[in-house]
Amino acid sequence: MSAKIIAQLFITGIQVFSKAFGMAYQQALQNAKGGGASAVKAAATTRGRMSVDEALQVLNLQRAELNAGREKIAGKYERMFAANDPAAGGSFYLQSKVYRAKESLDLEIEAITKAPPTK
Repeated sequence: MSAKIIAQLFITGIQVFSKAFGMAYQQALQNAKGGGASAVKAAATTRGRMSVDEALQVLNLQRAELNAGREKIAGKYERMFAANDPAAGGSFYLQSKVYRAKESLDLEIEAITKAPPTK
């Protein structure tokens, strides 16, 4: 009696696994046809990086001020970073947002300055 139950559980497990494997394989084929690998690669390169628009909002800057250079960004960063110091009663979360915003804007400025001039 128990051997019959074990055999049924084993067969059911194999059926569930084979169905899940088939579905995963079909999804992998669809991703490969639709350029899913490139989309995953693009998402992996920006993972953890704050968008430029969000960074501008965090540091209370306008997009036009990116051309002003790193000095203005550094000044805002220093003030906001110090104001959110956890040792002085600030928020570590907000302080980290300020840090990530500056990091993102620095990368954006670097990309702008390395870009070839438009004709």
